Amino acid sequence: MNFTKMNKVRVIIEEMKVAAYHSEANHGHMLRLLEAEWNSIEKAHDGAAVAASYEAAIAAARNSKFIHAEGLACEKAGFYHKRSKDAQSAMKYFKQARECYVKWGSNVKVAFVQRELDALEGLRS
Repeated sequence: MNFTKMNKVRVIIEEMKVAAYHSEANHGHMLRLLEAEWNSIEKAHDGAAVAASYEAAIAAARNSKFIHAEGLACEKAGFYHKRSKDAQSAMKYFKQARECYVKWGSNVKVAFVQRELDALEGLRS
């Protein structure tokens, strides 16, 4: 990521911190997800810290009862673990994402995540 884009992301995260300060229930989960995505780039060497960031995003969305945002955080965690070559964790998060999307009623997202799960299953066979 180039310097200009990195600065833009930093500004967006700072703006989201202000929004979350004023309404944690509405914006906290989005802030946590942005931080997790940022950490997956900036702290890629520290897998435990990145995983904890995604867990925080998932928990924040769950606590605020935003099932679609919980699904998105799980999906993003799945992709992080897939990139990290941790198929078992990727499958765990993709399964959680699928469950969220089923509850939310988004057949398109369910099918998308199912394709990721099928691909991971194919790698294990």
